[in-house]
Amino acid sequence: MSTVPVQQSILNKNRKDKFLLVLNLPDILKKQNKVSAGDRSTDYLNQDSLQYSVYGTIVPRTSVPAIDVPYGAQVPKMTSYSRPAWEPITVNFTVDNGFNNWWVLWYWLNVINNATQSSYNADGLSPGESVIANRTTTYQTDITVYGLDEYNNKKIQFNYLHAFITSLGEIAYSYRDPEQIESSFTFEFGQLEAKLL
Repeated sequence: MSTVPVQQSILNKNRKDKFLLVLNLPDILKKQNKVSAGDRSTDYLNQDSLQYSVYGTIVPRTSVPAIDVPYGAQVPKMTSYSRPAWEPITVNFTVDNGFNNWWVLWYWLNVINNATQSSYNADGLSPGESVIANRTTTYQTDITVYGLDEYNNKKIQFNYLHAFITSLGEIAYSYRDPEQIESSFTFEFGQLEAKLL
C-alpha cells in the first residue's frame, strides 16, 4: 500500500473542452495594430479581435522512432535519437459578427503571400527588410495552448514555437442553415515544448 498522500480524487479526469489558446501577432503585423476597437480598415488590424471563439484544436502525437540494426539472423532495434517533422495543426473557431478575428488571419496569410501581387511583404510593412535574413522570424510567432483543470486553472502549457499560418478555412454560407459561421486555420511550427504549471 502506498504511503504517498493523494492530492485529489483518483477519479478526477481531464475534459476535452478545458483548454485555452493564446496567439500573439507576429512582429511584422504588430505595427498594423489599431488600438481603438471601433476602427475598421482594410489596411489595419485590431489586435483585440484575436479573442477567438476557439472550439477545437489538438496537441500532436510526438515520437522519437526506432531504427532497425540488422545483426546476424536478427534485427535488434535502437532509438534514432531524432524527431520527425511535426504535422500541421488545425484550429477550429467561430467567426465573430464583424469578421474581425477572421480578418486578422487573412491579413497574416496575405503578408506571407499577397493575393494580388503574389509576393511576401508586398505592402512593405517592414521597409528595407531583407527577406532572406528575416524570413524565419518576422512572420512567425509563438502559439500556446493551456490545458485547464475542472476549476479552469492552468495545469499544462504547450508552446508551439516559430509558428506561422499556412491556410485559412472556408466560410460556408447557406440559406438553409442559420447556425453560427465556423471556420478554421492551419499553422506549421518549428518546435513544441510542454511544461507542467
